[in-house]
Amino acid sequence: MSCNTKITADILECAKLPTKGLKGKAWIFNAGEVNFTIAKNKITAIAMASGKTSFTAEGAKDFITAGHEAVVAENKLTVYKHNFSVQAFPLTAVEKENLDVADNIIVIVEANGEKGSSGEGVFLAYGVTNGLWKTTQTKSSADNNALTTFEFSSRDQMEERYSEYVVFVTDYDSTKTALIATESV
Repeated sequence: MSCNTKITADILECAKLPTKGLKGKAWIFNAGEVNFTIAKNKITAIAMASGKTSFTAEGAKDFITAGHEAVVAENKLTVYKHNFSVQAFPLTAVEKENLDVADNIIVIVEANGEKGSSGEGVFLAYGVTNGLWKTTQTKSSADNNALTTFEFSSRDQMEERYSEYVVFVTDYDSTKTALIATESV
C-alpha cells in the first residue's frame, strides 16, 4: 500500500466568496453515542445510538468557533488538530456542572456564506474519529461580559486524518433535516 500525496484537482478560487464565521447553532454529540457513514472526509449519514440525542449550542453571532491546524512531520502523513470553542453563561448549578464535565465530544457546525447549488461544504464536523477534549475553561467577572469560554481540541497523537469532515446527505435541506432529527429520540 502506498500513501497518496499527490494533488488531484485544480485549485480555483476565483468564483467562490469566502465568508468568516459560523451560523449561531452547533450540534454537539457525545463520542460513542453517534455513528457516521463516512467515505474519506465526507459524512453521508448520521445514526444516534438507541435513546441518545445530540445537544445544541445556540446563541448570538460569533459565540462559537471551529477550525483546524495541520500537524506536519517528516516521518508520517500530515494530520489535523481540530478545535471548537463556545462562549456560555451557565447560571444554575446543573448548567455549570453540565459544561464542567463536558469532554470527548464531536461537533457539527454550519458555515456562513454561500451554499452553492447543492449545499455541499456548508456543514462541517470536527473530532469525528478521536473526539474533542476540553483544553481550557476560563471566566472572569470583569472580562467578556462574564461569559465562560470553553475550548475543546484534538489530543496530541490523536489528531484527525482530514482537516474537516463535510457533512452532506443529498442536499442542504436533507442534511439540515438529518441534523435536526438527532436532537430528539
